[in-house]
Amino acid sequence: MIFKYKAYSNLLRDLGRADYVIELSEIAARDFIKQMNETKSPEEFLKEKSQLYGILVSYDSSNTFQNQIILGYIATVYHLTENFFYELQSEYNQFSSEKWSFVSGKTKLDQVITFIKNKGRINHKDFIDDYLIDTFSYYHQLRVFFSHKSTTSENEIKNKWKKAHAHYNEVLLNKYRINSGPKILNQIDFEDFFLFTQISKELALKISSLCYPPATELAKKKEIKKLNKYRSNKEKHYQGIENWLKTEYGFVKENDSDILVDEIIAEL
Repeated sequence: MIFKYKAYSNLLRDLGRADYVIELSEIAARDFIKQMNETKSPEEFLKEKSQLYGILVSYDSSNTFQNQIILGYIATVYHLTENFFYELQSEYNQFSSEKWSFVSGKTKLDQVITFIKNKGRINHKDFIDDYLIDTFSYYHQLRVFFSHKSTTSENEIKNKWKKAHAHYNEVLLNKYRINSGPKILNQIDFEDFFLFTQISKELALKISSLCYPPATELAKKKEIKKLNKYRSNKEKHYQGIENWLKTEYGFVKENDSDILVDEIIAEL
């Protein structure tokens, strides 16, 4: 099924805003780097521009500008997606008396997936594709490297890259409109930001759909209780609940394992 928490809508909004700023920044950065590379002394060019705009910049030839800029973009996407995890958790807890929280030592994604699995929500029809998890985990590791280099190693990054990159066949490349799968650390480019943004959106929708609130709590909604007047007409009763879910949560029934409406009716 498709079930959209407000947290998912917020993620789309925030990623859209970030995309606009990042795309403008990328244009400016490419133009600047092009000019710098065309000079006889990139270091002197950078110093000149630094003085012109009053921005102190330390020239470091060990890190390419493009690489650090892209890592910054990736860190932004991860930050917004991590915020989605927190908002999702908060919304779920508003519905349920069974509260859950994140603990240290494990990634937010791993904890969310474990929570969904423990709810018995993942089966042969409703599941989260491995390539989504592995790709997200790889870019998360790049974000860790960008922010806290001492807490990870390039070997760990390489292992996660191999796992993620192995998924990318022609089908996925066409789906995400990219030329290749995730790139290794020293080769990442703007396409990686583009891919990570798409992966984060799709992963968030899968999680939002599988982490739907308990039917026992949804059945307590006054809007649902009002529909009890149609109990004698099973089809109309079912349709009324489904329409309410569509309006409130963008609910879409996708396959036979979508039993949410049945679960709600069983609780009334």
